[in-house]
Amino acid sequence: MKRIAVIFVALALNGCAIYDALMMTGYDPNEYLLATQIRTDAQVYKAQCDQPDADKRAKRIAYQTHLFQNYSEQIPNNENGKNASEGLNEIAQGLHQAYVKGTPSVTFCRLKYGSIENAAYVIQHVVGNRPR
Repeated sequence: MKRIAVIFVALALNGCAIYDALMMTGYDPNEYLLATQIRTDAQVYKAQCDQPDADKRAKRIAYQTHLFQNYSEQIPNNENGKNASEGLNEIAQGLHQAYVKGTPSVTFCRLKYGSIENAAYVIQHVVGNRPR
């Protein structure tokens, strides 16, 4: 009787793993590209926070993260990706709004770009590890 229970549990666990694998979002090169572009731009823009046209870069990265969020939310079975892109967009929109209200400090700018860079790095890692 115990053997039957063990076999049943093993089959049930394997069935769940197979279902999860089938229902998981696959690798999407466009999603990976968008995350890579956002991360790269954040790295470059972070070094340019003390320049007078920093507000234009903040607007551009806010646009990119909004595009990424719109793209991610339409991918089936991508709830985690959608949530991550929303968080990333929220950070970038906060930076952009700070420039709309006035000129924030260079330290604030660099911290925000650092947060955007880190979030995009995590998203890159997650998207890159999806099954192909």
